Amino acid sequence: MLLSASFVFGRKMRHELTKRQEVAREALMGTGGNSVQFATVEVTQLLKDLQEATRATPFGGPQSYVPPKGGEIAEANYHHFVFGQRGSGKSSLLRHLQEQVTTHDRAAVWIDQEIFANLSYPDVLVSAVHELIKGAREALLSKVPETQKPGFFKRVFGAKEPAHPIAALATSLAEAANQLERLKFAPLDRKVQWTVSDEAGSTVGVGAGVKMKIVSLDAKTEGTAKLSVSSSEVVEGSKEQYLERALTNFRSLIVETAKVTGGGFVFVDDLYQLRRDVQPLVLGYLHRLVKDTGVWLKIGSIRYSTVTFKPGDPPRGMQIGHDAHEVPLDRGLRHFKSTQEFLEQILSKVASESGVDIKALFTDDARKRLVLAAGGVARDYLRLASGSITEARNRGVSEKTGSHRVIVEDVNKAAGLISPTKFDDLRKDEPDEALELEKLVRQITEFCREKKSAYFLVATDEAVLSEQINKLQHLRFTHLLVESETIPDKGSQRFNVWLLDVAELSAQRATTGMDFLKWEKRENRRNRRLIFSSPDVPGTGGSLATQPDDPGSASVLPEQPTLDDSE
Repeated sequence: MLLSASFVFGRKMRHELTKRQEVAREALMGTGGNSVQFATVEVTQLLKDLQEATRATPFGGPQSYVPPKGGEIAEANYHHFVFGQRGSGKSSLLRHLQEQVTTHDRAAVWIDQEIFANLSYPDVLVSAVHELIKGAREALLSKVPETQKPGFFKRVFGAKEPAHPIAALATSLAEAANQLERLKFAPLDRKVQWTVSDEAGSTVGVGAGVKMKIVSLDAKTEGTAKLSVSSSEVVEGSKEQYLERALTNFRSLIVETAKVTGGGFVFVDDLYQLRRDVQPLVLGYLHRLVKDTGVWLKIGSIRYSTVTFKPGDPPRGMQIGHDAHEVPLDRGLRHFKSTQEFLEQILSKVASESGVDIKALFTDDARKRLVLAAGGVARDYLRLASGSITEARNRGVSEKTGSHRVIVEDVNKAAGLISPTKFDDLRKDEPDEALELEKLVRQITEFCREKKSAYFLVATDEAVLSEQINKLQHLRFTHLLVESETIPDKGSQRFNVWLLDVAELSAQRATTGMDFLKWEKRENRRNRRLIFSSPDVPGTGGSLATQPDDPGSASVLPEQPTLDDSE
């Protein structure tokens, strides 16, 4: 009897093992309608395409570009600040506008401030103006037939070329660019000497008037520089003083260029990379440089890390609403459905190049988790899509239902891997408050872990804490879900409902059994136990201890662990 029982038990175990192996084999081989969606050649190509789609370049083309809602405002002939978090699509929108302007044969000048971020002022301004003047000349020459460009006849025929109507303007732009290049590479402690000559009486046409030419960059600055105003003497001053004196000359060159090119746009990308005290100085000069010339500034930056205007006598910078309009790109999660549709439109456009159906590749829950984990930010969304596919390939197919597709578990693991880069961005963007903000992130993480809720409430009348949480939102650690919510028996007090970043929860291995989506039903988020207050933020009077449950408020049901929320 014992032998018989052991035999039967052994057969049963072998049968179960064979069954599990068969399920896995069928998934791998594509039988039973459960083919492995993430292991195809097409998905391998998708991974390559996703790498390229996460960075806007002048050579990237429009194939993966999806116009953001409200982005069309930036097409107008007006100065605009395009504000958004890292990865929200600022550069993509600006590159799209650049392509549009170029297609219509107008001037398009690109100034990437990240390249000049380590320069001191005024060198960072000199570099920006240098790029603008060079770009204006390139736009001008694009209007000239190849056979009539400066140097063509001498280069080809060894003869002097016939004068083209705009040849003098191109030459003046080249001379201005050369002067700026000399100025750019001169040490900061050097005094600048330049000559001022009045050619109005001897020159006719473009470029006539006062000309400035640097004659010396050798002398070191000693005390207060002397300034001569004579048109026949050498003028001494600083780099900044040279730029101020040359402003009218540069403006006249841009005005004449704009007449030929039909105006155009100057794109100033990543302004937030510059020191905040320098930003209004650069903006103010560029604004004065192109004002009323037919050339318009399109400035991409992070709103919270940007100082656009500095009052004073004289004031510096550009005032939003007066000198320029704002184009906000941060979609966030307040309108979850429309944000998901927008992000999936981008992913589908990228995936169409390789013939991949994202709805077949990702489970419905995984697609929602991608949106949450990205906080509605396009670049993070594409990075997480790529990372979750890689995680799915690493784990392989099991006997669990749905494991032949990308599941929530894969998204959580991919999110955890990008958490360190977010902290790097925090330390770079907010160096003075980095330690304080990092500590707050850890406190919120422990609070959410204890409550088993990825979302939490902050009273709007706790101004200091609300300001800190808002900073974390711009740094992509928190995401606003609902504004001005009320709680039973709390009178007129209002609360904002926030979601903690999925990447942080995953990095701290706190996703198991975590409630991510029940906030969509109002009765679930109106819970006193979800109110967060920090003991380290002045004026909050709070603690991380569990808030007493409100008998009149809705309770949060315990989340049952599932395949998608397992570690």
